[in-house]
Amino acid sequence: MFQHLIVPIDGSAYSWTAFPIAARMAQAVAGKVEVVAVVDRLADVALARDEIARDLERYTDLPVGPIVTLLARDDAAAALADHAATINGSMVLMSSHGRGRSAAVLGSTVDELLRLTFGPIIVIGPHASLDTGSLDGSYVVPLDASHAAESAAPIAAAWSVEFGATPWIVEVIDPAISLAEDVVEWGYPARFARDLTLTTSHPIEHEVLHGARPSRAIVDFADQLNASLIFMSTHGRSGMDRFRLGSVASEVVRHASCPVVLNRPPHMKL
Repeated sequence: MFQHLIVPIDGSAYSWTAFPIAARMAQAVAGKVEVVAVVDRLADVALARDEIARDLERYTDLPVGPIVTLLARDDAAAALADHAATINGSMVLMSSHGRGRSAAVLGSTVDELLRLTFGPIIVIGPHASLDTGSLDGSYVVPLDASHAAESAAPIAAAWSVEFGATPWIVEVIDPAISLAEDVVEWGYPARFARDLTLTTSHPIEHEVLHGARPSRAIVDFADQLNASLIFMSTHGRSGMDRFRLGSVASEVVRHASCPVVLNRPPHMKL
């Protein structure tokens, strides 16, 4: 679990949208929020610190005040990854446009951090509601019958036990695909939810979604639940190759109204 949320700031107004959400999450875990800016040169540190101080004047009513850290390095993702590694219980929470159709273009810093770190990253997309930041409620966990995609489920289950949330294991089925007569469409998510419930002694729900666009089905279901979080692997791939979860994750980040917890399976780390 996390006790220290790191919010990367790049000087843009958009990057600051993650900060209030991080503050609310930090309050829920009695933790800390650290605003981190990476500059190319030591000479830019003072200017960046002044800019951050001015920006923070807009957030005086938040429940947790931030620590401010400036890092001088020409590789922002490596600087953030190395910094996070020095802090026990840290997790990066950051804004991303989630543009593009593959995980490789989720946002260069997000993608590089997923490559360099061994923990999940909480990503705030452009359509995330600014009043999100709750850790209880409902979690949506999309799976595609691959081990890579399933790696996000234990994280969601652990958080749900800690914060009293209800995870929903979901699978998206394209209506154009005909299943064999002896295949029950809800069988896979039902079995997975049952096994995870037995492992955690915590209730896990399940649902089958239908749609030609998995990302849209996932986002719509999360909206129906008023979900607090969506948990996804960035490189899941089903045996039937129905969809590539990396590209779906990118689309979910782009459209979700809640934060998305992205995880890269350990065997895919570089």
